[in-house]
Amino acid sequence: MKVLVTGASGQLAHVIRQIWTAHDLVLPEEAIFDLGKQSAIQSVVSEVRPDVVINCGAFTQVDRCEAESDLALLINGTAVGWLADACEARQALLIQISTDYVFDGTGTRPYREDDATNPMSVYGRTKLEGERQAARCTRHLIVRTSWLYDAWGKNFLNTMLNAAAQGRALRVVDDQRGAPTTCRALARQLQVAVAEEWNGLVHTTCQGETTWYGFAKAIFEAKGMAVDLSPCGTADYPTPAKRPAYSVLSGDKRTRLGTDVMPHWLEALGDVIATPDLSKEA
Repeated sequence: MKVLVTGASGQLAHVIRQIWTAHDLVLPEEAIFDLGKQSAIQSVVSEVRPDVVINCGAFTQVDRCEAESDLALLINGTAVGWLADACEARQALLIQISTDYVFDGTGTRPYREDDATNPMSVYGRTKLEGERQAARCTRHLIVRTSWLYDAWGKNFLNTMLNAAAQGRALRVVDDQRGAPTTCRALARQLQVAVAEEWNGLVHTTCQGETTWYGFAKAIFEAKGMAVDLSPCGTADYPTPAKRPAYSVLSGDKRTRLGTDVMPHWLEALGDVIATPDLSKEA
């Protein structure tokens, strides 16, 4: 099976390259597979002739999206429509990676796929538009995930470890709840979803929930690091973009669709700490 992946330099594309080894993967450089240009999307898809397109590319700098809303809409929304058209012409499956930010975070139980969306940020609104665009493709799988990280790339794990290595005192938000999800866990679940021919919208996060402070505490405990760490509130750490206070996503539909391989977030964190380089796995 030929699989075309956007966002080749990103953390999720990196792990797909390492895990989806049974498939013919094509990960063009982002200068070539430029999501900001319809002609580039059409050209690459026509040339590669993929069976599956995984759209890992996105404008994910949440606060920057507030200031650059046009660019965010182009990459997170309009470009997905161009991908959908190209996939439709090829009868290829389009896998669109989406986000918990499509919800407003006022819920008190894990969000289901059929719950009403109400994004509070430009990032959330443009990613929701990407979902709508992806759904125009007959064969589509829209995967909402959250708090994505792994041993590489720009993410919360590495931000915490780098700050601690500098001996800094850390204050971390303790009133936002979600499910930290590793790229490797998501990549493995995506493989299962393709093999089992899932279609539609599905929430795909690690199991369980915590706060950013709880996540940070677990990171340092797993690494055996003594760190000056204390909790704070969202109000103590103002940002241009609003974050959902509660963004836990229900995995019930995932278990109904087929094989659920998503681990608990603590188990997934342990895997990242124990095996930071997947290329060295036996």
